[in-house]
Amino acid sequence: MIGFFERVPIIAGSAVAILGAIALAGWALNLPFVTTATTGGYPILPLMALCFVLAGGALTMAGRPHRTANTDAIQQTLAALVATIAGVTLYEYLRGSESGFDLLLFGDRLRRVSNYPPGRIAINSAGSLLLFALALLSIPHDQRKHDLRAQVFATPGLLIALLAILGYLFGVKGMNSLSQWSGMALWTAIGQLILGVGILVAVRERGVSVLLLDEGAAGVLTRRLLPAALFAPIVLGVIRIVGESAGFYESEFDASLFAVASILTFVGLVLWSARVLRNTDKERVDLLALEKQARAHAEKARSEAEGARAEAERANNSKTDFLAVMSHELRTPLTAIMGYEELLSDGITGPVTELQRQQLGRINASARHLLGLIDEILTFARVDVGRERIRWESMSVNHTLADAAALVEPMAAAKSIDFVVELLDEDQAMQTDGTKLRQMLVNLLSNGIKFTENGEVRVRCSESNGILEVRIADTGVGIAAENIEEVFEPFWQAEQTATRKTGGTGLGLSVTRKLARLLGGDVTVASRVGMGTTFLLMLPMKAPAGETIRRRDTPTTPTGPVHALHV
Repeated sequence: MIGFFERVPIIAGSAVAILGAIALAGWALNLPFVTTATTGGYPILPLMALCFVLAGGALTMAGRPHRTANTDAIQQTLAALVATIAGVTLYEYLRGSESGFDLLLFGDRLRRVSNYPPGRIAINSAGSLLLFALALLSIPHDQRKHDLRAQVFATPGLLIALLAILGYLFGVKGMNSLSQWSGMALWTAIGQLILGVGILVAVRERGVSVLLLDEGAAGVLTRRLLPAALFAPIVLGVIRIVGESAGFYESEFDASLFAVASILTFVGLVLWSARVLRNTDKERVDLLALEKQARAHAEKARSEAEGARAEAERANNSKTDFLAVMSHELRTPLTAIMGYEELLSDGITGPVTELQRQQLGRINASARHLLGLIDEILTFARVDVGRERIRWESMSVNHTLADAAALVEPMAAAKSIDFVVELLDEDQAMQTDGTKLRQMLVNLLSNGIKFTENGEVRVRCSESNGILEVRIADTGVGIAAENIEEVFEPFWQAEQTATRKTGGTGLGLSVTRKLARLLGGDVTVASRVGMGTTFLLMLPMKAPAGETIRRRDTPTTPTGPVHALHV
């Protein structure tokens, strides 16, 4: 039902435009049922038919849900033409002259019609038409501002049309005509009634439309009672006149019967309305109960979700604390193992054979590898819970990169791959956390060497607009496009099978990105399978304002200006 009322303006506008088009066609073809006055009435005049086409088109366009500036301009133009025709007609009535304006359409045929002046729209028709035109002009403004101008103009015009229809129903000529020779035609009154109803419903945010489109009890009552309240008195009045004309009862009994019928009709409407309200209230109470129950379930679900999230956070913190504690506990015996290995290698406890020295070297290498893994886990745990601290210091870019390259050079030499480091042409000082920068560089360099079997690993260093950029490019296996961002996820590795060739925890790249972002930079990656991978480390050259900067002593090696290292 609500959907129908939303379409009423378009339906009404189309019906009025079609009625006007049929009347114009009738005049063009000289059809008697159009050009000849009905019994006790008047024909639809050509200018009125033209106004129906224009006004119907304007109402149809105003009722569309999606309009543009162009459609609004066309709608306003059509309404303005209707207002012009009605205004000129009323002006000629006031002036009491005949300018020939009324005979612009089908003048010869209009002169044969009995109304006077020939072809002129009746004064009551012109008045209501002017009101409807003003209402059509006001619709866009009312829809934007939620105003009532259109309904204020349309209501008296609607009453004029309704009076004319009632005049035809009850045979009261004075209700549809203000003079002996001119009056509102029946089809004109019907068309104007349809036009007025469409205008009243065109603005949905105020007035009649609010009640008609309301989804609550007010809307239900309005949609059910309004038609009955309009048509019940008319039907009863027609029955009264027909019965009296047929001699079924006298006028005194007729008046009493009309009063009783009216009372019974409206009592029935009231009782029917009460039942509708009762059912509507019951449905509303049931709906509120369902909504309350749904809110309770939603609140319970939200509480459970918050509890689960809190539990997950506690579990994650417990996991991180466990990693941190266990990593510290593992470092203690590992440090002792490395210390005893050094004592044995130095011959403190006695002579060492060459075979024993080789085995001690393997112990040292394995211990240092394990220490690196533990440090990686410790860093990840601290960064994950926000406990990692930054120690800002000023340092040499080239020396820091050279130190990191020296740490991973044995890995490249063991795999017989080219390892090229291109440093800054002119060394610069950088304010950052040197330990974390070295850790990031070692992670990226060792990662490139690890996944490269043939070719080279090349490092390029540059500075632009206060940003240090370090590119580590390898010719290794590369990364699939669908995994390009997953490489930064914790514990993710390119080789996920139990028989993978490369070692590691899968935390290196994740820790590197977290540290880079902690220092105000970032790490990105570009790669193609089989073509190699390039990581780009970007860090600001200056520390944030207000930070205390320590000075790091410049290392003695390598000496002199460092431009490139070739391994």
